Amino acid sequence: MRKPQTGVACAGCPHRAAFVVVKDAVGRGRGRVFCGDAGCSAVGPLHPAATTCPGGEAALMPRYRQAMPAGDEEAPATVCAHFVPDRALLDPARAPELDHLAREGATVLLCVLASRKDSQRPEGQAALVARARELGCTDVAVLDPFDTLASSGAVFSALEAPGVHGLVFASPCAQLMAGAFEPAEVNAFACMGCQRCNQITGCPALAFVPPTCQIDPDVCAGCDLCADFCRTHTILSPRERLSPAEKHAMRVARVLGEVA
Repeated sequence: MRKPQTGVACAGCPHRAAFVVVKDAVGRGRGRVFCGDAGCSAVGPLHPAATTCPGGEAALMPRYRQAMPAGDEEAPATVCAHFVPDRALLDPARAPELDHLAREGATVLLCVLASRKDSQRPEGQAALVARARELGCTDVAVLDPFDTLASSGAVFSALEAPGVHGLVFASPCAQLMAGAFEPAEVNAFACMGCQRCNQITGCPALAFVPPTCQIDPDVCAGCDLCADFCRTHTILSPRERLSPAEKHAMRVARVLGEVA
């Protein structure tokens, strides 16, 4: 696995998975805003949309670089998905950035990116949930961003009611998982070259080499996010027989030192 690159979400980054899930549920268009910071201490600040942009922050087109609503517009956003890393959520110095969540849109999703080691422990997640409630979240769900089906369902449920809702996406940083999982691979005989996997995730381990997509095994972190969005099921994972819960448990156990 490659070292972190400034302004680019690493392969296997759970922040990318969280943005993909939220964007897929919220959709694009007028009145829908994606803002905040999806970066980390390794890659620096990162606009949420840049997590799925090949080339990262520097290559993100201006139309996707949405600013945080000030809360005083005549027509506030219909839906605002506000992303914040776990460390920033708990940092008193960053509190002013979050003190107007209720004015950012009719429905606001506070998307907490919990990828630090401490955030995988129950007490760490409890602190994030408590802080989200202090900021006005009427409900807070703790989710595995790589369980795309369950996470999407939670986002859809939050979108059904106005107000501020908390979504804590808890999964270990890809760098903490380096070398833990075998890479996925593409069935080159069956791949149709539609590039859906690459277009949705923007993962740096993926590349289109006509006529098919390919996965760089030296970069892939084995998160299997691309496999979830492959309509032709031609991305093969060594973990395909494991449930999302089993894979999540393996990630957490590895990071917390509960397995060799």
